[in-house]
Amino acid sequence: MADAWSLLKRIGKKKIDQRKESARKSGAERIDKDLPLGLRINGIVDVSQVEFILGGDALKVKYPGTGNIVSSFGFFSMGQSDVKRFYFDSSNGLYMLQVVTDRNNAVEECKLFMPYDEVFPDDWGFWLADGDGYIGLDTFQLKDGTQYYRVWENEDALRIVEEDDQGNRLTRIPPAEFLETIYLDSYGEQTETVKYDSMLYGRHITEEVAELLLVSAVEEQEGASVQIMVGIELQPVSIKAI
Repeated sequence: MADAWSLLKRIGKKKIDQRKESARKSGAERIDKDLPLGLRINGIVDVSQVEFILGGDALKVKYPGTGNIVSSFGFFSMGQSDVKRFYFDSSNGLYMLQVVTDRNNAVEECKLFMPYDEVFPDDWGFWLADGDGYIGLDTFQLKDGTQYYRVWENEDALRIVEEDDQGNRLTRIPPAEFLETIYLDSYGEQTETVKYDSMLYGRHITEEVAELLLVSAVEEQEGASVQIMVGIELQPVSIKAI
């Protein structure tokens, strides 16, 4: 069994001096030179605090601080969009900045996530069963009772699962499946492939701010788990690459 958050710990805290030494020896072309917003491995990224101030103490996702160094990035495609994920270890913990672009590399959305909880299931059917797996139901409730509502929709895939005590119909949409290639150095010498079954949820904090919840069944080289991340949507201008 993998240690809690082993994947994020491994890619978020990788020693920078070892990567630089590997890059000098390789002499290869960098694979992170044309990423959106000027982001790159070993680059510094600052995130604006505005959205966190507006959300206040009700937010479970916390401000990462400034001067964050990107340790690695991941890539996968969803529909007509490309998803780039930038991993870094801040003074407040591990973070993943997700930037979605169109095929012309124009930024469509930015979301920042941090780990919240991780489960190592004995019963995977509870999470992924076709009829009533928890990942994909129209609501998701954390252990503290906080409830989030499904953000990703697919009307063609809607299925009535059951009714709750009040007679409300609960539906499930199968989680999105994708393979992420994670680049651990600037020259593509070290990579990992991770499989996800994911669903995105959200809740309103204020009229201006919503908090996101990304729930994923994750398979990686050291094991499998259900990973729950809390996040917030950012404007591209809120991200500054140095």
